[in-house]
Amino acid sequence: MSLTAQQTRHFRDSGYLRLPGVVPEPLAARLRRLVRDEVAPSLPAATDTRLTTDTRLTTGTRVATDAPGGLPKLYRLYERDPELVGELITTPRLVGALRSLLGPHVVYVLNRHNQAAVNGPGTSQPRLHRDILQWSRGLVTAVVYLEESTVASGCTHLVPGSQFLPFVGVPQPDGGGTWMDEHAEFADLLDQALPVPVPAGGVLLFDSLAFHTVSANTSDRGRMSLVLGFRSADELDRYPDRGRQIVVSGGHLYRGNDRAPGPPPLPRTPDRDAVAPAVPREEALRRPDASGVPR
Repeated sequence: MSLTAQQTRHFRDSGYLRLPGVVPEPLAARLRRLVRDEVAPSLPAATDTRLTTDTRLTTGTRVATDAPGGLPKLYRLYERDPELVGELITTPRLVGALRSLLGPHVVYVLNRHNQAAVNGPGTSQPRLHRDILQWSRGLVTAVVYLEESTVASGCTHLVPGSQFLPFVGVPQPDGGGTWMDEHAEFADLLDQALPVPVPAGGVLLFDSLAFHTVSANTSDRGRMSLVLGFRSADELDRYPDRGRQIVVSGGHLYRGNDRAPGPPPLPRTPDRDAVAPAVPREEALRRPDASGVPR
């Protein structure tokens, strides 16, 4: 289902769009089961996802260091169950909305987001941030709420229109975006974030340059969500990295003008020629992320 012109304009101007009823409940239930089984098998049912600092985490999880009590994050979500997550990222209403924003050729990226999170009671210290550095590598973040996200349970807060704020260069060592509180240019907007509650099965789409944060969960139960990243297929990338992106609409396309008559293109460099070897699932889950912390 495509977005209306008004919805598309709202996303462009405000930097976000809330879409209820995107994920059917049977699919949401299977995704909750995947997260529950992978993150912490000892957790109660998804409707009562209680977390404590003693919660044991299984291989492949990482506890965010900026959250009191810990915010379990499950990385490499797609790799854990390609069939199930593949069903999610090709859900018709989600793909229709993405096509309205990104055009007919859309890919799901595996090296940004691609994760699940459980926001338990008392977890998460709000901290506004961007998911990417600058506009030339655009990304749409999609947060899929497997359980209702309310102000009390720590829904996402977002600064409307902040995707148009200036860019500030090199980020902090650990992370791919920009922390708002580390840059004086943004000091007068730190208190302008608004809550965006979303019902279970709904999706929050936002421009990855918009400053946002999960908020503190002051309720007595947790909530599960999935964080996904999508972008347009790169029409200037002659050799797309198929090991780090999944086509969800259309396909890869190349529109570089080196196809026109003239000297032959420069030879492919060895790193672009190389095909990444298949990595066993167990080994992939043991590999550390950029900060050196195993995921």
